[in-house]
Amino acid sequence: MRTMRNPLTKNPLTKNPLAKTAAIGASALLGVTLLAGCSSSSDEPAAEETTSQEATDESMDGDSTQMLPPVIIEPGQTEATAKVGDFIDIVVDEVIGTTIATDNPDVLEISQARQDGDALFNPGAQALAPGEATVTVTTPDNSTYDIAITVTE
Repeated sequence: MRTMRNPLTKNPLTKNPLAKTAAIGASALLGVTLLAGCSSSSDEPAAEETTSQEATDESMDGDSTQMLPPVIIEPGQTEATAKVGDFIDIVVDEVIGTTIATDNPDVLEISQARQDGDALFNPGAQALAPGEATVTVTTPDNSTYDIAITVTE
């Protein structure tokens, strides 16, 4: 008995194994090409990327805009040294209600402790110019202590 097939539904790939293999190979090649185009790995850094050595060289030349870590002053510490441009973080036991003052605002620009939503920020300062300044920390119970800060070039 002979069956009749509709020529419109005939699949040419089922009759020709070579065509089927070629179609699978073309699909695989297209997939690999798309994935390779999306990949960002390269042995050469991109124009805007900076290697760690370049960043070190720039920071030594003073041309870097990279932010340096702050100078941390721990509770009980009475002396510290910073460089011009450094930020100073004064760690306190109770942020809310603690205030600071400086005897030399030309050397240090102070910032008070504060709360912003759920975030608490220690008091601190930015070193503006070479010199010496004393920061007086006043705690919420009105006790005070001094921190001598020397700022260098």
